[in-house]
Amino acid sequence: MKDDRKSKPDLPEKLTKRIEALPEHLDDQEIIVGDGEIELTSEHPVSVVEYFISAHVDEWREATYKDYSYDLTRFLEYCDYADIEDLSELSSRDFEGFKQWRKKDGNIVLATLHGQLANVRVFARWCENVEIVDDGLAEEIDMPDLERSDIVSYVRLDAEAAEQIIEYHRQFDYVSRGFAEFVLMWENLNRLGDVRALDLKHYNREEGYIVLEDNEEEETPLKNGESEVEGEGGEREISLPDWVCEILDTYIDGTGDPQHPKRIDVEDENGRKPLFTTRYGRASKSTVRRDLYRITQPCQYGVECPHDRDPDECDARQNNNRLSRCPSNVSPHPVRRGGICHQLREGVQKDTICGRADVSRKVLNKHYDLRTKEEAREQRREELKKHLEGYENSPTYTQDTWLEQEFPVVADGIRFTTDYLESLGETPDRTRLAKGLGGYLLFVTMIAINFELLGIGLDLVI
Repeated sequence: MKDDRKSKPDLPEKLTKRIEALPEHLDDQEIIVGDGEIELTSEHPVSVVEYFISAHVDEWREATYKDYSYDLTRFLEYCDYADIEDLSELSSRDFEGFKQWRKKDGNIVLATLHGQLANVRVFARWCENVEIVDDGLAEEIDMPDLERSDIVSYVRLDAEAAEQIIEYHRQFDYVSRGFAEFVLMWENLNRLGDVRALDLKHYNREEGYIVLEDNEEEETPLKNGESEVEGEGGEREISLPDWVCEILDTYIDGTGDPQHPKRIDVEDENGRKPLFTTRYGRASKSTVRRDLYRITQPCQYGVECPHDRDPDECDARQNNNRLSRCPSNVSPHPVRRGGICHQLREGVQKDTICGRADVSRKVLNKHYDLRTKEEAREQRREELKKHLEGYENSPTYTQDTWLEQEFPVVADGIRFTTDYLESLGETPDRTRLAKGLGGYLLFVTMIAINFELLGIGLDLVI
């Protein structure tokens, strides 16, 4: 089979070895399908998988290419195990066998198995189209049932920890690379790939925003690729709050103290000036990941270790290759997920978050919106109050009829406090009302005691 594979990541070593071990006589048979550049002449599993990958190489992004290469290599391993040498003989029993064979691997989780079967099913549909297997065979692949917990990760950095990290690092004059990366993921909701793709020129200091551009040829792709207009693909412009701009400015310029870290002024192999750099050029994915593991360790932002470890002797702190072993730190994606969840709880509109984070509404609802129904309802009320009449008074403060009946003076005091605050343009919250009520009750009690000491009945006062 001729193969004019484009410049893409190498195939898995196990797949490459299988291709190299194919008998030469398989290439001498009648052509099954081909376009003159690549041709399939055998229904041997390895030949068909090689052709399938080669035929789609220009359609897939790098991550998709790797996924199919890996998953179909697993399928070929099963074909070896089950002595399948001709795909035209495949039946639904073979796919069920593959499913059960993969389940025996104790390291595979249900969501991963589901993903592998999904890719094998796409491959099977293609085999149907070129008449290698019977029509309808792909639909007979039994996909495992997934619960929400199987496909949605709830691991995220909580807002309290994020605030502690930010407050701890903002006390210093200098800004480390890891802290600058962290605030973009937490506040700007950027992916690891977004952060890596940024060049110095992509940060507009004067107007306070960053520009994300897809450049797969120079190894800085965005997850959803390039785009011509806003809302399509992963390319976008994102506004930065003032405090994030201050952090980026200090990271880039430094403080003048050579002992403090600042951005290293270097170029990558493509002659570009990355925003986040090492001595060797653009920070790699593993470098950014280690930065986030390090900065989210509690002992790295002034919090006592919750696991009773000595930071000076803890391997997860002292060894750069074992940072992920800290039970309390998180990788980049949970930082971004925590930022999205935090902004949802703060009432930021979903459309705004979708545009900043480059996620669809469906994905946002499924993977990131972890608010309770009560939280969502209260936020909708606050938003409706801005535009419509009749939502100003929350039932939370108007349904205490028993209080009005038993303690009318106290109820009048609460009403007076609420009306006074609203007249000032402030929305009373439960904490302020509780403090006000406590103070009012203390005031009434002290007056009652004084009158009692003077021999005047409390009933005359009230």
